[in-house]
Amino acid sequence: MEEMCQWRRAGPWILALAAAVATAGCGETPTEPSPPPAQLTLTCPAPQTAVSTTGEPVAVTWQGPTAQGGTPPIQTSCTHASGSLFPVGTTSVGCSAASAAASQTATCAFSVTVTRPPQLAVTKFMAIGDSITWGQDSAPAPFLAYPIPSPSYSYPSQLQSNLAARYAGQSFSVANEGWPGEMIDTGLSRLPSALAANTPEVVLLLHGANDLLNSPSSATTVYIAGKLRDMVRTARTRVAANRVLLATFPPQFVGTPPHRGAGAPFVPELNQRIAAVAQSEGATLVDLHTPMSADVKRYIGVDGLHPTEQGFALMAQTFAKVIQEKFEIKPTAR
Repeated sequence: MEEMCQWRRAGPWILALAAAVATAGCGETPTEPSPPPAQLTLTCPAPQTAVSTTGEPVAVTWQGPTAQGGTPPIQTSCTHASGSLFPVGTTSVGCSAASAAASQTATCAFSVTVTRPPQLAVTKFMAIGDSITWGQDSAPAPFLAYPIPSPSYSYPSQLQSNLAARYAGQSFSVANEGWPGEMIDTGLSRLPSALAANTPEVVLLLHGANDLLNSPSSATTVYIAGKLRDMVRTARTRVAANRVLLATFPPQFVGTPPHRGAGAPFVPELNQRIAAVAQSEGATLVDLHTPMSADVKRYIGVDGLHPTEQGFALMAQTFAKVIQEKFEIKPTAR
């Protein structure tokens, strides 16, 4: 090896003759080829989802795909740019990356799904009953005479608002046919005209509180259940049986004067009879009693009978939940 180094020092002609061996032997590092560029890869965004409240195409945005490796500069593009309009359904978006300098390419794909919002198969409702349906609170004041407009916190009014909030793009009507002070026999008599006037697709039925208040007894629960059966059958002349939403009584208690909760001991018995009517007649049972029993003094006012504003809100929510379960058309991408 020392001889190789001497040859190099001796002159350029010797160096030329032994260049390859002498260079390595003298401790110099030979030139190595450049490593190949890292493989170009492309990662797409996660699948995207959006809701079209009207059924029309909607703009959907996302962060662009991420390229790794390759030789800069790298250009990326997608078949649909972020912010493009997408129709209801599922659309595939393909993306690509290219490095012109090194002739490298990479691709990926993801989906954009646009759905319609949930909808109800029915839009016209009618609630019939007495002061609890009308919206009378428990303030110790005389009963108001129908047809004074019902308050905005009545359960039919709040139900209409609840439905409108969930089912965007649909219009709903919830007619309030509650008459303060009405006995159930009178309610049965006026039901046909109320059905004709409102032409509902769904009937909400809660009636008989005044009968139980005036004559709290087991015999009265039998009487109320019989009249409710007749009301369900009358409603079925206009709507299907399962579109009659028959409600149980909210809880009651013996409150402050004028003590309108005298029927409280008979409410459980009456509710059992109401459930039996719903089952035998094919009506849909709406259990108001259970959720309102969780905090009776919050949901029922000082007279022991009429709901508070929170109670009316809970009634509306309970009806809305049953309506959702029975009549909602699930969101679709078609």
